[in-house]
Amino acid sequence: MLFGQNKLGGVIISPYHILTAAHGFIQFTTYDALYADQTLITVCQMDGYRSQQELDRRIIAYGGDCIRGKTHTFGNNPACNRSTVIYSRIKAVMLDTDFGNGYCINGHDWAIIEVAEPIVFNEKVRPICLPSQGQQIEPELMVVGWGRYSFFHQSDPLIHEIPMRYDLKCRAPISDTMPTNINDYLCATSMNPLDYEAPRTCHGHSGAGIEQRDSYQRATLMGITSFGTRGCPANEVARFTKVSSYLTEICQYTGVCYTIQK
Repeated sequence: MLFGQNKLGGVIISPYHILTAAHGFIQFTTYDALYADQTLITVCQMDGYRSQQELDRRIIAYGGDCIRGKTHTFGNNPACNRSTVIYSRIKAVMLDTDFGNGYCINGHDWAIIEVAEPIVFNEKVRPICLPSQGQQIEPELMVVGWGRYSFFHQSDPLIHEIPMRYDLKCRAPISDTMPTNINDYLCATSMNPLDYEAPRTCHGHSGAGIEQRDSYQRATLMGITSFGTRGCPANEVARFTKVSSYLTEICQYTGVCYTIQK
């Protein structure tokens, strides 16, 4: 969160750690797709990483549904008159450098934030379950975040859920020329791609988790929102970083380790 506006989502996985997207901590000189005879040349050029001064300006918000009250600077939601969240600061960030080194098209878009003060769990604040290796991805998934409803709206201060449908084959529309065959991609579409008003991920949802819920409404984190088609069209195929691809690294850096019981 920056200046009262959501910039990057994330998911709590321990009292000290939040899982999010790497691209929120990278500075880019260019971020455009260039093609020659249908061959991808480059998409992004990395200029460096966010400075400590920039990280100090960012605020972590969690534990409530409204990240800011009424303001004259940004759009507001009638159900969000005052902030209901807890604020914290960033102590450190560990990100996968292969994301930027791979020109933003070869996966690895994930990062771990260490918070300055431990997160206290209660009825409203709980860590999400991580998936097991090879866990089946259900047809219906859910993204939870404070991002825009569409390209033409500001990020909403009231948290909202976006139901999405898992696309195993990652079938992108003709207008989407970005890669789809990356090992750590999980792809999902809106529930009704032909409906312009259908909920879908857009700017501000980056880093937010895409989860599936069992019969007990227990949520499991399957992916981290990475990117979609520019302008957030209704028929976009959104790409998410598959969390199961990085369970070993998450265990190594956070101590959140799952074992398979036989």
